[in-house]
Formats: sequence, C-alpha cells, structure tokens
Amino acid sequence: MPNPDLQSYIASRYLSGPKADAILARTGGDGKPKRKKKKSAPEAASTGLVFKDDSDAWPNAATTSDGEDEAQVVADSSGSSGFKKVGTASAATTRASEADAAAADNAGGEVEFKAGLRTKEEMRAARLAREERRRTAPSSPPQPALMEQGGEEETVYRDSSGRRIDVHAAEREAALHEAEQRRKAAERKTWTQGLAQQKAAKEAASQLASVRDQTVARRVTDAEYNRHFKDQLHADDPALAFLTKKRTQGPAKPAYKGPWPPNRFNIPPGYRWDGVDRSNGFEKLLIERKHALTAQEQQARGKP
Repeated sequence: MPNPDLQSYIASRYLSGPKADAILARTGGDGKPKRKKKKSAPEAASTGLVFKDDSDAWPNAATTSDGEDEAQVVADSSGSSGFKKVGTASAATTRASEADAAAADNAGGEVEFKAGLRTKEEMRAARLAREERRRTAPSSPPQPALMEQGGEEETVYRDSSGRRIDVHAAEREAALHEAEQRRKAAERKTWTQGLAQQKAAKEAASQLASVRDQTVARRVTDAEYNRHFKDQLHADDPALAFLTKKRTQGPAKPAYKGPWPPNRFNIPPGYRWDGVDRSNGFEKLLIERKHALTAQEQQARGKP
C-alpha cells in the first residue's frame, strides 16, 4: 500500500488539478510538514532539576521560518542610512579607542589584544600606547656579571659524559704543549752539532743582541768600532815587515807553535810537547805506504 505521506508530498509539490486536490483531501494534509508538539517539562519546584532540550536554543527560527521557502533577511540595527566607506570609523569611535589606550597606559596595564580586523586608527592608537609604555617604564639596572663579560654570557662546553670543560685551562695547556714541542724541535737541531758550532751560534746570537740595541750612526768615539778596524791586517801595511807578533782577538788557548810529524787526522800535539816521537811508528808507515801507492798510480797513467 502506498505511503499516504509520500503521496501528499508529491501532490503538493509536483501535481495540480482535481487529482492533486483529491489526494490532499483524502490524506487531510495541506502539503506542509507538520511539527510534533513537545511535551512541557515537569515542574522545577517538584524535583529541583530543570531539563532543557537542545532544540529550545532556536525558538525564533522555529516560529519565524518554516523551512527552505523563506529567505533570511539581515537588517541594520542602526538608524543611519546611506553608504559608508570601508576601513573608516567615526570620530567618536576613534576618540573612545584613544581614551581607552591612554587609560590603560596610565593604569600601568597592557592593552588587550583584539582579534579580527582593526582600523587604521585603532592600530595607530595601540602603537602609540606601546611606545609610551616603553618610554615611561623604569629601566632595570644591568647585571654586574653581564657588564664584566661585555653583555654576553659565557658558553658552557661539556664532554660526552656531561662534565664541564674549562676552555681557558684547555687553551693554556695547549699553549704550553706547543711551546714544549718547539723547544724539543730546536734541541734536536743541536744534536748533530759539536761544541765549536754551538759556541759559534751563541756568539752570533749575542752579537745580534748587542747590535739590536745600538743605533745606526757611529762616531769616532766608539771604542768597539775603532778596535775592530785596528785588529784588521792589510797586505799593503808597511809594518808587516818587522811585526812578529800577531794581534789576537780575545783570550785564546795555548797551542804548539813548531812543526810536528804528519798523521791521518792532522791533529796537532799539545803545547807542552817536547818534540820526541814516542809512538810505535804506525802512523809513519801508513803515510809512507799511501804516498807510494799514489806515486805508482801516477807512473801507470804516464804522469810525471
């Protein structure tokens, strides 16, 4: 059997004429949906509880609108008429916002942030209020620790276990280690030098140190300068014919001044040697054999 509500809805929406009137008369509907009546809530005085339905929140919509047939109309609550420019506000609104900002500034509180669109005047008033609070706010005295560190906090370094690393101590230790390495490298260079080379190097260093403190200009009263030129020997000096004692520069060890027999290393005897050869004659035989081989080689090559 067909649904009478469906037939009534189709007849009211899509049919016309005697057939539609007959269907509507038979079903007893006028084509509009009917709403069920809601039972009244029990008395609050009897139980002390009040039950509210969610549909009660929209009483105006139920009474003023029956569905999708009627369109909603937005009415202007203000009594003014005419066109208004977008983004502008009245002078009264601007003065009120400025007064609120000034009152909040005087009270020492911050202006509450307003969500949504704001006009140019409201943004300007908020900016002026922030600047005024910044100027009038008491400046906090700088902390002495930050002043000593130049306004910056020291960075804390830690190792993998979480222990704090002293950067300054590590830098000092690295500098000491580098200086020790340089000292050892300089010491290794002197391992291949003899006493004479080390003495010459020390004398050269001391001479450079003394020259570093002297000026470029030299005068006739400079004793060291005059002594240096007096100790020089020249080939065209007429006094060399009768000078038998050479000038010595500084203290010197005594040495043997006469001739001595040759040896393999050309080592001179001590200054106390009396001229007597007390060896077993090995050096003499060795040198004679060396000279004989040299002469034999020269004869074999045809050299005189």
